[in-house]
Amino acid sequence: MNTFLRATTLVLLGSSALAAVPAYAEEAPAAEAAADAEGGGGLDIMVTARRRNERIQDVPVAANAFGGEQLAATRTYNLRDLQQLTPSLVVTNTNPRNTSINIRGLGNNVSVYNDGLEPAVGVYVDQVYLARPGQAVFDLSDVERIEVLRGPQGTLFGKNTSAGAVVVTTKSPTFEPEAGGDVTFGNYDFRQVHAYASGALVDDLLAARLYVSKTDRDGYMTNRYDGSDTQDYHDFGLRGQLLFTPASNFKLRLIGDYGRQHSKTAAAVLTDVLTQYDNGTAFANNYYARAARTGYTPLPIDPSARQVDVDANPRYKMNQWGVTSIADLTIPGNTITSVTAYRAWNWYPHNDGDSTSLDAGTDFHQSNEQRQFSQELRIASEGTRKVDYVAGLYYLWQAIDAESLNAYGSDAAAWFVAPSVDRTAAAAALNGYTILGHSRPVTNSYAAFGQTIWHVTPTLDLTTGLRYTYETKTGWFEQTATGASLDGLTTAQLAAANTIRSRYGIANSYSASTKEGRLSGSATLSWKVSPDALVYATYGRGHKFGGLNLANIVTTGAFAADPVIKPETIDSYELGVKTAWFGNKLTANLAAFWTDDSDYQTTVVDVERNNQSYFTNVGKVRTRGFEADLRANPAPWLSLYASGAFTDAKYVDYPNAPCPIEVTGQTTCDLSGKRLPGVSKWAASAGGEARQGVGSVLGRDSEVYFGADYSYRSDFNTTASLSRYSLIPGYSLVNARIGVRALDGVLDIQLWARNLTDKLYYLSLSAGNTGAVTGTLGDPRTYGVTLRTKF
Repeated sequence: MNTFLRATTLVLLGSSALAAVPAYAEEAPAAEAAADAEGGGGLDIMVTARRRNERIQDVPVAANAFGGEQLAATRTYNLRDLQQLTPSLVVTNTNPRNTSINIRGLGNNVSVYNDGLEPAVGVYVDQVYLARPGQAVFDLSDVERIEVLRGPQGTLFGKNTSAGAVVVTTKSPTFEPEAGGDVTFGNYDFRQVHAYASGALVDDLLAARLYVSKTDRDGYMTNRYDGSDTQDYHDFGLRGQLLFTPASNFKLRLIGDYGRQHSKTAAAVLTDVLTQYDNGTAFANNYYARAARTGYTPLPIDPSARQVDVDANPRYKMNQWGVTSIADLTIPGNTITSVTAYRAWNWYPHNDGDSTSLDAGTDFHQSNEQRQFSQELRIASEGTRKVDYVAGLYYLWQAIDAESLNAYGSDAAAWFVAPSVDRTAAAAALNGYTILGHSRPVTNSYAAFGQTIWHVTPTLDLTTGLRYTYETKTGWFEQTATGASLDGLTTAQLAAANTIRSRYGIANSYSASTKEGRLSGSATLSWKVSPDALVYATYGRGHKFGGLNLANIVTTGAFAADPVIKPETIDSYELGVKTAWFGNKLTANLAAFWTDDSDYQTTVVDVERNNQSYFTNVGKVRTRGFEADLRANPAPWLSLYASGAFTDAKYVDYPNAPCPIEVTGQTTCDLSGKRLPGVSKWAASAGGEARQGVGSVLGRDSEVYFGADYSYRSDFNTTASLSRYSLIPGYSLVNARIGVRALDGVLDIQLWARNLTDKLYYLSLSAGNTGAVTGTLGDPRTYGVTLRTKF
């Protein structure tokens, strides 16, 4: 570590020395800065990383920020697309519930999605923490800005932000009337509408804003079973707001929103079949052997054909709604803010359990009905003073009613059970066998926090913060199993049938609880080398709180496993420099980080508990690296950006890891020193926009423009066991747009294309216990035309 930090320090000090060269430039007024952020090309972007409006270049926090206009121009309407603009952010998902959000190599475990645990990357919409990653999968538009805060943010931001935070701020009601929206048509019968209207209901007292969005797209996969398309997308969103300003020092913003989404989800294409283990032993009961035994004809291995073969009509329906109240009261020298919110999220999937057209796994699913309430109260200093401060209290309640179902059909015995097992016993055990589980984790989280910024000198600041969190979590798990009667079997067949059923799931129930209090904190020393150069160093300690493993694990008897999962403890070190050059036409920011994560939460194989595999704490992981962000306006007609990240993320201590599927003859594998899953070692993005005036179009001064965006990620693994069959190759994506727009913003016509080169790439890749390697493909080339207007 010392060598790494010494090298990092030399790089950053060298950069800061260069940063002192640019001539001093006056800071842009807040209104101009906000406008620049809106346009996406300005360099004075405003952020709220320290719960106050500040220029991003003045904040000693590694962050990316994107204005609403830039997000709309690049068609960035969800978190998965946002990662193409910010390399340190990784978002992977096989469906909305199983969404992993990762910053700097840390986040949700990429292969385990547990209702009893919380994510490490916090997502906030209008200051409200979204407790489940699936809540953030809906379309995001009518947005003022999105900030991606890299590294632990545990002092000021809500619950678990041990890896970072994504902060979304939607547009507020205006007293001046405004309205507008956009209409888009594209290939795969893509149709999208965004519309908004805002204005005063009572002058200077009450304003309102209404926003609606609707997106539909046909699927880009074909189901051989019935010829239908799959992986379609249908999303509807509605948001209504009121802004009440009865006095000059008080405002109240009320927000209500509703969203629904549904899709046919058969998307996993066959990419390979494992027929032999690494030691040369044959994989006897592999996918091809099962297909031959059941008379099933597998699809050819051809991912580019985008073809699947399933009979169970896999699909999901999802909806959410919420109400939020944000009240701001200004008193001399301070602003008091109250944020109150109640949210509901419902997830109803239906999955084909065997991923074939056989009647084997008729429905495997995990549904959720989640509810949460949160209350935050804080006070922040205003104006110029020696010590700025923010302090507050926070409370979160969350309950999740979860249902898991595994239902087996008439082909289950022939497909799932090895041929060496008596066929009569296997059929009796599995045909019509159903395992139904229910669980309900309930979380109560309480916190008190404070942060101070001591202006030691006019150019030297010391920022310190503490947050104490006390959390309780209670829950229960109950599983029942039903199936055909086993009467009439011989003694040997009955024993075999019961063994099969115990392997696939039997009745089980238990309850568990945990409570924990932890202190998080951070300290940052920042130095304004010049008005255009900021150097900072940060140490932070955070916690990803523990939880309950509410799954079908053994919790009694000789092989009992503890369902309580301890918190992770994160120690983070960061050095950074932020610079502006050439009269603020270029900004160049660098950061180096080192993060140690103890008691990492993931899956282990416990040899002392009959080789039981379950989710718990392991030793330690470490992530370190460098990040660079550049923005430039070299000419009035050109804006450019580029970002890059090198992330070296490893398991430091993981001796009892589950072995990858290609390894046999071993109970556990030692993955200590191996790369963490879900993160690329190298990632980059770059792009820009060029503009040229063309005089009057439809009676308005106008310009033509061309923009392009490029993103790259090196290879990364998508399973905790690091199977080589789950290693996603590196890939690059190119998006482009060309259009003409009025300079006053009234009209904009844009032709666009995403994944312009039609790159075949994967969102997930893994090998199942049949030896079949399947992958979820990213979107193919899509293109269309958008008409945008405002009044």
